[in-house]
Amino acid sequence: MAVSLVHAGGYAHGDLHLGNLLLQLPSSLNTLSVEQLYARHGEPEREPVVCLDVGAASTDPGVPSYAVPSVWMGVPSNDITLGEAKLILSDFGVAFRPGDKSRFESYTPVVLRPPEAFFEPATPLTFASDIWSLGCVIFELLAHRSLIDGFLAPQDEITAQQVELQGPMPSEWWGRWEKRPKWYDEAGRPLSNASDIWSWEQRFEQWVQKPRQSRGMETMKEDERDALFELLRWMLAWTPSERPDITKVLKANWMTRWALPSYQKGLEGRLP
Repeated sequence: MAVSLVHAGGYAHGDLHLGNLLLQLPSSLNTLSVEQLYARHGEPEREPVVCLDVGAASTDPGVPSYAVPSVWMGVPSNDITLGEAKLILSDFGVAFRPGDKSRFESYTPVVLRPPEAFFEPATPLTFASDIWSLGCVIFELLAHRSLIDGFLAPQDEITAQQVELQGPMPSEWWGRWEKRPKWYDEAGRPLSNASDIWSWEQRFEQWVQKPRQSRGMETMKEDERDALFELLRWMLAWTPSERPDITKVLKANWMTRWALPSYQKGLEGRLP
């Protein structure tokens, strides 16, 4: 819904990932005095700013004499009530208006970066680039790990995993992918063993269902899983024009039958 508001305002966020989803601080903090806040979380600590350029003037007004590190105010996830579990979309430092100014470079982490940023670097990014990244974020929220495995993996390994999930890419991209022969032959057949190919189903079973089972949590039913796959495959369509806009995402079967009702129950504190 936050992405919907951003897009409705004519902006693309440009850097959707879990690190930019913040947990809203509870309103109870507003009732604390400064002294009570310090007693609970500690007083601010000053650390001197050291200038690495020994020749620079120490009296430069642009250089502070000290910095105050942020304080850790986190709590165990099990201690957060449903009413407090509210996410905030943050960091609009690379947001842009596709209708006003062209943006060609993607700043999203490579595991969530849309493929057009790699194969079409001279083509402006659009709202659809956010949709690809949002699809990856949705999976990661459920699995607690990235859909595309390997945070520090090179781009070509990321592309190979995208093909595992989404099948053949557009022919012009296929011919342009220089390191394709390392993973696939001309016909698109994988050169590795079948056991090395991780499908949607395998990733979902290993990263979503099994962790839930091991903790005694309810697993996702088959009909919900199928609806989720349908939405994510749509959001991760190779061609940007074939992806749904954010309005269609919110109207998708998985959203209307499962995600949004659960969100509303969470606001009301009614989830089991």
